[in-house]
Amino acid sequence: MLLTTEAVAKILRVSERTVQNYRTEGKLRFYKISPRVIRYRVGDVVEFLRDNSCCFYQREKAIELIRKYLVV
Repeated sequence: MLLTTEAVAKILRVSERTVQNYRTEGKLRFYKISPRVIRYRVGDVVEFLRDNSCCFYQREKAIELIRKYLVV
């Protein structure tokens, strides 16, 4: 499943601009579908969470949000 920048921002609890910065810095893997369409794999977002320092509470909330996006 592919996620939008908006969805990733909600999962990570950051702004869409911060997600763009992660992308630019090479911290978060992304897929450019077309010049204006960028998507992220759920697995890549999970890996980003695992690799970056994040408190347990935020990680649990993120996992809960990822589950929500996988169901929808």
